[in-house]
Amino acid sequence: MDGVEDVLNILYGKYLMGVVTSSHREHFEFVHRRTGLVKYFAFVLACEDYSKFKPDQEPYLAAVQKTGFETKECIAVEDSERGLTSAAAAGLKCIIVPNKLTRSGKFLKAYKVLENIRNLPTELAQA
Repeated sequence: MDGVEDVLNILYGKYLMGVVTSSHREHFEFVHRRTGLVKYFAFVLACEDYSKFKPDQEPYLAAVQKTGFETKECIAVEDSERGLTSAAAAGLKCIIVPNKLTRSGKFLKAYKVLENIRNLPTELAQA
C-alpha cells in the first residue's frame, strides 16, 4: 500500500502497534522479510495464535489482551469486511483503509473509512 511505511514511521513510538493476521506465521514472516515493516510492530498474532479466525472476535480479543490496554483504548485498522467484523465483535473501533480488492465492500460498522492510508495519523489523533 503506497504510503504505509511513511505512516508507520509517523505512528511509531506514539502508539503501541500490532498485527492481527489470518496468515500462517511462516508465510507472514516470509513476505515481510523483504518489506522491513515488522520493526514497527510490538507483536504479530498469526493464525497459530488463536483457534477461531476472522470474522470471529477471538483474534482481536487476543490482541487487546497482548497490549495490556482496555478495549476502549484500542483501535483496529483493517482493509476488509472480515477484519471489520472481527474487530467490531471484539468491541473495538475500527478504521477501514480499503485496498484495491476490498474497495467495494460494505463497511457499515466502521468508525471511519479512509480513502488513503496517509490520513490515518490525523484520524487517530482525533479518535
